[in-house]
Amino acid sequence: MALSRTTTGVACGIATGLAWGGMFAVAKSAFVHLDPFHLTAVRFVLASAVFCGLLLLREGRQAFRLEGQLSKLWLLSTVGFAGFNFCTYVGLQSIPAQSSALVMATMPLITVLVMWARTREVPPRVTLGLVCLALLGVAMVLGNGYPVRVVTGGVGYGGLLTLVGVAGWIFYTTGAAGFPAWSALRYTTLSCLLGTVSILVITGVGSAAGWIPNPGPHEYLAAWWQILYVVFASTTVAALCWITAFRTLGASNGVLFINLVPITAFAIEAVGGQRPTGYEIFGVCVVLAALAASNVYARRRAARGTTVVRTGGGQVPLDRPAEEESEPRTVP
Repeated sequence: MALSRTTTGVACGIATGLAWGGMFAVAKSAFVHLDPFHLTAVRFVLASAVFCGLLLLREGRQAFRLEGQLSKLWLLSTVGFAGFNFCTYVGLQSIPAQSSALVMATMPLITVLVMWARTREVPPRVTLGLVCLALLGVAMVLGNGYPVRVVTGGVGYGGLLTLVGVAGWIFYTTGAAGFPAWSALRYTTLSCLLGTVSILVITGVGSAAGWIPNPGPHEYLAAWWQILYVVFASTTVAALCWITAFRTLGASNGVLFINLVPITAFAIEAVGGQRPTGYEIFGVCVVLAALAASNVYARRRAARGTTVVRTGGGQVPLDRPAEEESEPRTVP
């Protein structure tokens, strides 16, 4: 019996949340063999090849034309792919995997701040309040019950660096509004290619200058299963599942599955013997509650009719992140 569209969408949403939630623990375990820069490089070299094959089969050679958008797309791709992944992986070296996953889960709310900066349109006060509440929950987790440690330097740079990476990814994702005629697969593939070039250049320069290690073939072989996971499970398979979930369930429903990311990460660490503290559990609950409340509030405003603003080539409601379209443009 064929699965219904709703069942398929829910299954894909769950698969995406689980894949992303496991990515942080897997990537952190790979740092024993590979540094964050080379792990990022091999991840996107292989992922780009997969995306190119999919795009070629689905849309043909003409889909690889940049149509005069090279400089714009390269900037967005560098900030998104290189900036997000380098910041996240380097930050992951100094904070627990579950904390990094929690910061990533705030993307829908951090998008509000990025769109505010890009459009100069002030979001609703309720939305801003929920953003602050989510950030407070993250700070509580990072500071183990003492949010002030985030600003006093008591928790190191990992959490803040991850937050910078998240902001970079949102900047890249919202930039997809400037490519309204491109499919999700085309935008993802071409931007992934250009972002990979930037990743390789930065990694090559860092290795040549001695700023980062220069691993040999045996280091890559030692991390073979982590590489396979970040390439296929958390990148290519997650991308296809994420797009499918959004198409079948709609943006407002699809985005809810990002709540599974920190839950999965905390569950994995708990199974591994690292039980969350009461402060961490409370902080996670605060973040998830803020995300859920923001989603409900956005639905109600959409039902009443929302104000829209123009961003590049598209229109985006002030209370809805730009990447929450019926067809998302890309994934982390």
